[in-house]
Amino acid sequence: MTTRNCKKQRCKDENGNCPILGSDGLPVQCVGPWVEDKYFFFEKYLNASCEVRRMFADKGNAVFIDLFAGPGKCIIKNEKREIDSGGVRALKRDAAPFNEYFYFDISKANELALKKRSNTIANCHVKGGDSNELIDDLVKTLLKQPYRYHLAFIDPFGPDGLKFETLRKLAQLDRMDMLIHFPIGAIKRNLRLWKRKSNTILDNFLGLDTWRQQIHGLSNNRIFKVLIDVFTEQLKSIGYPEEGLRMASSDRDIYTGLPTVLVKNTKEVELYVLILASKHSLAQKIWNSVIKIDRKGQKDLF
Repeated sequence: MTTRNCKKQRCKDENGNCPILGSDGLPVQCVGPWVEDKYFFFEKYLNASCEVRRMFADKGNAVFIDLFAGPGKCIIKNEKREIDSGGVRALKRDAAPFNEYFYFDISKANELALKKRSNTIANCHVKGGDSNELIDDLVKTLLKQPYRYHLAFIDPFGPDGLKFETLRKLAQLDRMDMLIHFPIGAIKRNLRLWKRKSNTILDNFLGLDTWRQQIHGLSNNRIFKVLIDVFTEQLKSIGYPEEGLRMASSDRDIYTGLPTVLVKNTKEVELYVLILASKHSLAQKIWNSVIKIDRKGQKDLF
């Protein structure tokens, strides 16, 4: 029997997948245990927003979008334990399920694996390619039926996977909520290099290049508050109002005025924050409520 040894340096392939196939004979993405924090809050939001979503789902108008879907299953590094990805968790919902699903992944192997894992679900569309390039056709398709609710799960490996222009295109849809992975760790590792160059990954991720002037002379503990402020202003510029990004009474200002979920690895290194962007204040009220208690049942985690 083939065994896993996640202590080996090369335990992932170029897609972030374990070189050993999962229990169903298909690829699995190799992840750290902290990914369960991310999926915990994602599922809590799906549960808490169930009745709101039902108003659209009962009429066939609820749409789920995953721009970085992966193969559909993950394996927790060192634990040899398989779990569903975020997109598959949305696919398996019993209460107010979505009516149509769109999954993108740049890896052909991931595309084929997810197609097999979702082949029993009606109206599930899995497509391979760069989501930043596929987004135009998707938005054109969705705009044909305007009275719909959309939830996009935007979970790239790092800032190189996502361009802000993609979020701008999604924002053309009237009812579009986005749960966004803001990759603090990857930005920290590369910031010194990106500050010295132009037209960088971070420029594309934030959708502008003026962030350099805004962080000039700041201490490290202030830089990331400013970068998320920049990102927030960008979201406002594409139609996400203040009340859809934060609540005035929120005390969960982790990096900035946004109520966010901070995810750390086992060494307490900050990896990313989860940001909910909505065009409706009710979604933000729901998000504020679900992030008050963490996966271990502790309140006010931050």
